[in-house]
Amino acid sequence: MDFQKLTLEQIENHLGQAGKKSGNQYIWQCPYCMDKSRNNLTFNPSKGVLWCFASDGEHSKIIVKEIRSKNNKDKPYHHKPKNYSKTVQDKPKVDVFGKEKQDELITYMLECNDALLNHDKSLNYLETKRGLNKDTVSACGIGIDLKSRKWVIPTFKYDLKENFITGFEFRPSDFGQKKFSRTKDTPTSMAMINHFTSTTELLAIVEGYFDGYALYQHLSELEQIKYYHIVTPSNGVSSLLKYVHEIRFDAYKHCYLYIDNDDAGNKAAFAILERYPFFERISMNCGCKDFNEHYIKCIKNSPLQISQV
Repeated sequence: MDFQKLTLEQIENHLGQAGKKSGNQYIWQCPYCMDKSRNNLTFNPSKGVLWCFASDGEHSKIIVKEIRSKNNKDKPYHHKPKNYSKTVQDKPKVDVFGKEKQDELITYMLECNDALLNHDKSLNYLETKRGLNKDTVSACGIGIDLKSRKWVIPTFKYDLKENFITGFEFRPSDFGQKKFSRTKDTPTSMAMINHFTSTTELLAIVEGYFDGYALYQHLSELEQIKYYHIVTPSNGVSSLLKYVHEIRFDAYKHCYLYIDNDDAGNKAAFAILERYPFFERISMNCGCKDFNEHYIKCIKNSPLQISQV
């Protein structure tokens, strides 16, 4: 499928006028996802690329085919496609909690984790770029897929007893955001950096996986990690308020909130503290945006500050 020849006029003739625009991106509600946020589907006129983030591009491919179809060439799109239920809605979902799928996910995680533990160049890059060492890689199941040249981040669904893997987050080799993706059919939830144990007393919610890994490593260096359960929203800070109810707050003596010091983070923190006032927000007054940056700049490279969490 040739994505490069698409024009804004073609897209709007099929989908209707864009719901909003951000920079040079035009944004719609995906007619297949029917996302409540109405921002899954984007079009970049300069590149001629239509893309559905929720389906990793699968839905946008269907829409492009519809636009190319002679039957739909002159028909503006104002309703669901006739074949909607057959092509998307009735497609069976993958049972990520089934034994067969869990075995598949665990095997892939172990393969990628082992690949990283035995790849010195990648380990050195990870420590230079993110401050994370080999022990943290081993403990948290971080990996690399050498064939696709991506970092592989396992998503463990929040649970006090079970350790289910529900999917993976993939980061490009240089940690850029342009090719950020997740495995298809991964359910959104709160995710665990480490697991709940008999010694766990404290909850620490962080904004993202690498903030969690950095906090895990720091608490390990302080020999305090056995008391902490580190948790993050699997789909970004914007989903935190929606899924934080999954947390069993009665299982902890105290709850900490480590959220980025930016507009999105502050907005999420305000909403959480308003609904759950027992949280204690941990703020950094050093100018660092998030805990991963704080760990690298203010803790890892400043031994005298290592006691400051």
